[in-house]
Amino acid sequence: MREKSLRLSLIDAFLCSLMVGAGETYLPAYSLSIGMGEVFAGILASLPIVSGAILQLITPRGLQRVQSHKHWVVASSVMQALTFIPLIYFSATRAPNFWTLFIILTLYWGSGFSSGLAWNYWMGRLVQVDEGNAFFAKRARISQLGILVGLIGGGLALNYKVELGPFSSVFTLLFLFAATCRLMSSAILSSQWFDPEWRSEPRLGFRASWNVFWANTQKRQFFFYLVPFQAAVFVSSPFVTPYMLAQVKMDYGQYMIAIALLFVGKIVALSAIEKFRGKTSGFNLLLFGAGAIVPLPAMWALSSGAGFIYFLQLISGFAWAFVEVGLSLIFFKDLKQEEKVPVLTVYNLLNSVAIILGTYMGGKVLWFLGEKVTSYYAVFILGSVSRGLGFLPLYLLLKNQVFGQTAAVTDEQTEKAS
Repeated sequence: MREKSLRLSLIDAFLCSLMVGAGETYLPAYSLSIGMGEVFAGILASLPIVSGAILQLITPRGLQRVQSHKHWVVASSVMQALTFIPLIYFSATRAPNFWTLFIILTLYWGSGFSSGLAWNYWMGRLVQVDEGNAFFAKRARISQLGILVGLIGGGLALNYKVELGPFSSVFTLLFLFAATCRLMSSAILSSQWFDPEWRSEPRLGFRASWNVFWANTQKRQFFFYLVPFQAAVFVSSPFVTPYMLAQVKMDYGQYMIAIALLFVGKIVALSAIEKFRGKTSGFNLLLFGAGAIVPLPAMWALSSGAGFIYFLQLISGFAWAFVEVGLSLIFFKDLKQEEKVPVLTVYNLLNSVAIILGTYMGGKVLWFLGEKVTSYYAVFILGSVSRGLGFLPLYLLLKNQVFGQTAAVTDEQTEKAS
């Protein structure tokens, strides 16, 4: 039963990733296509993540009421699929205003975050510690492949203005496809095994989650040092799509290639990471990736040529894969089972504060200097400087990996005891 559930989890990963590739990835492009300004399009790429993170604060209390992480994950994923319905309507009829789109995307991210919190706990029980690296590396490769397939399909549809039946807008087709994939993913999730004995002890509200988060000094320090780096990332990252589409004037075909190469880079990196399976920790992977992405935003100021942008996207994807896999392993291996939901609830909230600060800084600079190429270059350079300042204290904290080694041993002992 457990092995079957793990196989189903890989199918779920592919379907969910198709939704991301064909739907989520093109949300900034949709914002620009309906007349949102470049700054507003950048804000819509990040600010709903913040409000979504706030919305997911109901997760600990909701889990206590539902008393099943599986049921919560399935319900949240269905809710995420349903958020595409208003997008389908608006893309087929009339453009929504900023706040309507903001609310829709808030529900999208909030349901996604809420699902992820309970899913991390669920997978922590379902996946054995000694097979965690191999399973999550394989799942990550399948996810990147799914995103790539969805992204390429969506990009080709947009570039060639594909119409099907009554759907005259390509975005309508993309959002319908994304919703269908997520609903199928929800059905797969509902077929996976969850032992009722895996229910965590009841923890009500944000205060209880905060107490769990605050109880461990080393883990608290790690997240407090990680959050400023995340803020630095969002100084420039929300404005990459507006830059490519509005300033470089890429068509949808070129934009698709640029985004696709980001995921190709991730797939290549995942193959490299697989070779070091069991020989390194999530903290090592995180530090390598975080250090590698520090100079990348400033490199956007070197050239606006399509070939250079493609190259930059490829190496960006390679570096980001180390960050993402590193964090996944930390969440899986270095957080105890009873810590996963409360600690990640608080982390998502702190991360949302980081997103607000980073996006505000980058957006303010872009608004002040005006929507022109040189203004974007200033934002990108500021992004690299900010990342460097955020990375240094994180590196100094983790360079000896004391926390990583200690936490990993503690978690392993806990798993064996359970």
